[in-house]
Amino acid sequence: MAFRLSARRWTLAALVCILAPVLRAGLEAQTKTAAAKPAAASKGPAPPSTLNGVYTNEQASRGKDVYAVSCKSCHTASTHTGATFAKFWKGKQLSDLFNFIATRMPKNDPGTLAIEDVADVTAYLLKMNAMPVGPGELPPDADSLKKFRIELKRSAGPSTAKRAKP
Repeated sequence: MAFRLSARRWTLAALVCILAPVLRAGLEAQTKTAAAKPAAASKGPAPPSTLNGVYTNEQASRGKDVYAVSCKSCHTASTHTGATFAKFWKGKQLSDLFNFIATRMPKNDPGTLAIEDVADVTAYLLKMNAMPVGPGELPPDADSLKKFRIELKRSAGPSTAKRAKP
């Protein structure tokens, strides 16, 4: 009887040794498949951004008027466009820009702009940075703007126009 018990243990041990690499390979395959799924999912459609047209010309026009009255005395357009704008806002959520304007502007009286005016000024800043217009206005609600990333059009690179010699 002792011999039969030892033989069973030996058989079980041999079976475990034979099956262990097979089981390990199966687990590794499952891990690779699970790791590949999020990568594949990230290759789907790009998340909505300011390049999708998130404001209207009319809204940007209203924003230009608000900007002229409430912002222009402290800020020049160059502080809100190009590399300066990109440095602070590129890749961030549109709600971040909206909230910044809503809570910190105008500098001399922060947080006093009507929420609709904040949306309009935000639209004007997008227009100044050559973002495309779209079919609808920016909503005056930061939560609705969280889904949009601030993305900028790629620059056309150095000018190919010939410069006149002095």
